[in-house]
Amino acid sequence: MQDAHLATLGFNFIGAQANINVWNPNVEQPEDFTTAQMWLKANNGENFASVEAGWMQDSYHTTGCFDLTCQGFVQIASEIALGSTVGPYSSQFNQQYEINVGIFWDRNGNWWLRMKDKIIVGYWPAAIVGNLQHSATLVQWGGQVFSYNVKTTPPHTGTQMGSGEAASGRFGFACYMTNVRIKDYSETLKYPQFVSTYAAEPYCYSALNDVQYGKDPVFFFGGPGRRPPYCP
Repeated sequence: MQDAHLATLGFNFIGAQANINVWNPNVEQPEDFTTAQMWLKANNGENFASVEAGWMQDSYHTTGCFDLTCQGFVQIASEIALGSTVGPYSSQFNQQYEINVGIFWDRNGNWWLRMKDKIIVGYWPAAIVGNLQHSATLVQWGGQVFSYNVKTTPPHTGTQMGSGEAASGRFGFACYMTNVRIKDYSETLKYPQFVSTYAAEPYCYSALNDVQYGKDPVFFFGGPGRRPPYCP
């Protein structure tokens, strides 16, 4: 599993959101999948808990349980279902499309998935979220590629992350996230005070947080995967 993400650490995160740019990346192998998503985690060594939301592309094979076929998530909305198709897709030199995703905690320890700023899709019950029952300690926004052919197992997969372009391509080329926000016990949505970027394989999948004075930061991420000689 390879990540390229923006992250913030804390103690009392009770929500987060972002607008996630939507693309249709290539997935090379039957077992591979690629995501653009947001994670909220409570980390206790290897025994961490996580709730995640965004979009995923696979090769239409069995790559895991990300929808309502597995027990756990409680569906509420009739307009949007977990695992439903996301679209339309963005393309280079053309209109860019986004989905708005938010995840928020309630005082019973449940985590609620919200989309389009107002549609409550459903929730993860407190009984299944482990260490997340009280709050999250880490929030991440970005992309992830799963493949057996990454890093130590050449040749590297050609499964793309985001748009398939490196983060340096920026708007119209690279996948991005805007409206990045966290919520803490102040009950206010705000941009995180401290953030960092990380890319496990920066020559394969990269991360760039574009911060300009007077503008809301834009986080870019992604890449093509295998690209000899940089990502052999």
